[in-house]
Amino acid sequence: MRGLEGLSCTDLERFVGIEGYYTVSPGIGGIVKERPEDFIVWEVLDGGLDSRLMWELGPLPHEPSRYSLWILCKTNKDMLGGLAAISRAIDMRLRKVKICGIKDRRATTYQFIALPTEAIPQTTRTIVAGPVEARHVGYVNELKTEDLVENRFEVVVRHVSGDPQSLSRFREEVQSEGVPNYFGPQRFGSLRPITHLVGRRIVAGEFREAVETFLFLHTDFEPEPVKMARQLAAEQSIPDQLLSILPRSLVYERAVARHLAERRGDYLGALRRLPLRLRRLFVEAYSSYIFNRALSLSLRDGARLNEPLVGDLAVRLDMYQRPYGRVIPVDTWNIEEIARRVARGEAAISLPHVGYLVWLPRGPRGDALRAVLEEEGVTTSSFRIRAAPELSTRGSPRPILLRPRELQLSVQGEGLVRLSFFLPPSGYATSLLRELMKRRCGLAYVGVRHCYA
Repeated sequence: MRGLEGLSCTDLERFVGIEGYYTVSPGIGGIVKERPEDFIVWEVLDGGLDSRLMWELGPLPHEPSRYSLWILCKTNKDMLGGLAAISRAIDMRLRKVKICGIKDRRATTYQFIALPTEAIPQTTRTIVAGPVEARHVGYVNELKTEDLVENRFEVVVRHVSGDPQSLSRFREEVQSEGVPNYFGPQRFGSLRPITHLVGRRIVAGEFREAVETFLFLHTDFEPEPVKMARQLAAEQSIPDQLLSILPRSLVYERAVARHLAERRGDYLGALRRLPLRLRRLFVEAYSSYIFNRALSLSLRDGARLNEPLVGDLAVRLDMYQRPYGRVIPVDTWNIEEIARRVARGEAAISLPHVGYLVWLPRGPRGDALRAVLEEEGVTTSSFRIRAAPELSTRGSPRPILLRPRELQLSVQGEGLVRLSFFLPPSGYATSLLRELMKRRCGLAYVGVRHCYA
């Protein structure tokens, strides 16, 4: 299989559907995540439970319940890898670990996880697995995605080359206009953006191609030994030999290869050797790619994020900017009222994160989405995957505008800017940072000083 060697760092954003900028203030350049501690993110649950604060303060005085509540702290470790390390340390199956959301790899993160109380000795207060640590903080009856109300961020941008005096102008512009609510590059794999490509094959029912994409497709941004291993594995492509070629660091790839060696030709079974969260991520990443492209097309045509158009679909927002309830079609009768609610932050224009149960908008934004679906050769019903129903996705409305709460920016020295802000659970910090920095080199958002574009 041919790799993605032709993919340059300036193509990375466009490759995942992100194009152009919305704000007009000049970019300050710079690099994010040069050090993992430059990017700190932590979760806040409904009721005000703050994971970073509780990490320091210790457990709450609760009676034991169905699940014990823990805070997982990791630095420079992918989320699934961190969860797998914790589950191995306590001899528990990964699927039994409950989480609220996915967190960045190259960062310092604090997130809530829930473990079955009966599986953990009551005297256990910490679980350490290499660079990952979990601390017990209480008990809950359940831990669901809906429990997460916001993520809080502290970010350092280094090697800033633009005018730091433009920070106040940028802040005013963002508070007034917001930024496009793109799915960030980490949704697709920052150095190897292939999750949506695997998802595209799964949606098409092409499970062999999905496996081959996952195993073999490589980029020039991966570590050289990993890139060379993928190349060699693609050339050999003999199941019995894959395990001897793929490095041990590629845990998931080796699990797939091991299944193919045992059951040749069973590509769907090989995919099912991956954690369900990862398999679902593939399909959802493909839907995210479609959303990004549709939003980019809409903005290219001059549409404003906070101006409803007849045919749009609006969605109500709670105090944390989380959408709820049914979508509301925008027509000539309600467009002025919806515009007022959007201005007050009570509603937002939405595009669907495509699945088999979503409504499609009409008007210019609907045209943009349909153009992407037609180019991809899929419909909403394509996301009901009959051969692998556990990977089917219903879809959901996603606001096209993202407004960070309590955004603060300050110059902290020569070439260094610090930010702090809150985002709703579905918001990506990269959507804000790219508008601030305006770097053509997509690697600048993952800590790599690759070029000066």
